[in-house]
Amino acid sequence: MLLKGLKIGYGFTGAYCVFHEVFPQLEALVNEGAEVIPVVSYQVAVTDSRYGNAADFLKRMKNICGREAVKTMADAEIYNKQEIPLDAFIISPCTGCSLSKLADGATDTPVLMMAKEMFRNNKPVILGIATNDGLGISARNIGILLGTKNVFFIPFGQDNPKDKPFSLISKFELTVPTVIEALKNEQLQPVLEKY
Repeated sequence: MLLKGLKIGYGFTGAYCVFHEVFPQLEALVNEGAEVIPVVSYQVAVTDSRYGNAADFLKRMKNICGREAVKTMADAEIYNKQEIPLDAFIISPCTGCSLSKLADGATDTPVLMMAKEMFRNNKPVILGIATNDGLGISARNIGILLGTKNVFFIPFGQDNPKDKPFSLISKFELTVPTVIEALKNEQLQPVLEKY
């Protein structure tokens, strides 16, 4: 168990199309011994889409992690003011919108508030991106965050360069190895992966 005794937050933002790929990462973290605290953006907490219902996603998070998801700014802020703060925080999937806000220091969702608290405590924030404009308007935000202290990326690549040439998605199956490296203040390499 590579993560035994560690407390890890896991933030979901609204790239619903890849939720089926990130839920197994929650399970992998728990199986490696981590205590995992799910955190959701306001939209994830309430939005039903063609990829599934919000209530079902929240129930699945609870079943895997053994606790309700954090859904408010106040609750997100409290976690890192406890006696045992988080060791790391993952935002995966991380949308282009959340990348933009994170790069600009905005904290208007529970997920971004948790990230802010991690920066304040000098702890790692790991991003698993899923955005259709990663090589478009979101590219500059990825660049800013690649150079930001305590930010680490789950390696990513172009998932469909022919039909969606600007789209970037992380190789979510690399979540656990990325967390292990981030806890050592190292970025898992290579950052750019081929699909």
